Amino acid sequence: MRKWGCDKCEGLGFVLQPQLARRQAAFSLVACECVESLCRSCAGDKVPPYMFLDEASGKVLPCDCQRPRDQLSRVRDLFAQSNIPLKYRFHRLKEFNLQPQYPNPTKSPELDGARRAATIALTAAFDRARHFIEAQRRLQDAPQSVPASDLKGLFLIGPPGTGKSLLAAMVLNELILTARLSGRYIKISRDFFQQLRATFSNDSSTYGKTESVFNEIARQDILVIDDFGIQSDSEWEQRMLYDLIDARYENDLPTIITSNIDLEAVKGLFKGRIYSRFSEMMHIVEFFSVRDYRQDMQSIR
Repeated sequence: MRKWGCDKCEGLGFVLQPQLARRQAAFSLVACECVESLCRSCAGDKVPPYMFLDEASGKVLPCDCQRPRDQLSRVRDLFAQSNIPLKYRFHRLKEFNLQPQYPNPTKSPELDGARRAATIALTAAFDRARHFIEAQRRLQDAPQSVPASDLKGLFLIGPPGTGKSLLAAMVLNELILTARLSGRYIKISRDFFQQLRATFSNDSSTYGKTESVFNEIARQDILVIDDFGIQSDSEWEQRMLYDLIDARYENDLPTIITSNIDLEAVKGLFKGRIYSRFSEMMHIVEFFSVRDYRQDMQSIR
């Protein structure tokens, strides 16, 4: 019988604890009090691997806290490997802002209309993200009950500064925290292409391991590709990116992609082949009704 899980940890057995990292506010994952309390009455020595000798049966048994502590260790490892930027890491979907505060000192009807349009677009994006997360969770418990369309990924497209990258990271955070799925967050040029190019360098620890590096990224349970569309026109980059998308497509692995380019430009990439993959793999979520919040914040400083 499960003896841990409370409202504070939402049944997960662990919580976020504020800390200072690189002179910035951040969080770490720690066991919840509902798990720690089990140790106070346990016959074990309260250290890993959290086992104890049951004198009645003469058997070595797991402590009640072992399972949630093992799950916490797994989640910590998944985040360490996820490459999610520190500014996005651990942020939950419930924190996503659906009410943008556009500066409107003159009470302009046009700006009020823009704010309402943005709220509608952000709410639609939020709902689609929530639906995707719930489908991935249900897949673990009752796979036959989840329609294939619910498992499609997300293509978040629109201007910069509208919250696409944050929303993508929030989805990945949720699935690592609550479903313990492996995931990777990559920037096209900074992460994906750089890692592949490093395999061609004699000085690199991954020299000669191009296929291994590629597959390690391509086979993640969830993959976030941020800033799609900024790749160069080189034949090698085009081929590697197409191969990555194709590998996800062929293996039915959910992918979340963000892009600042318009949909017509996407349709023209790779002679239309990439868009045909996108339309089958992902739901298109548009942010074109949302303004750049960074520019708005600068305008009122």
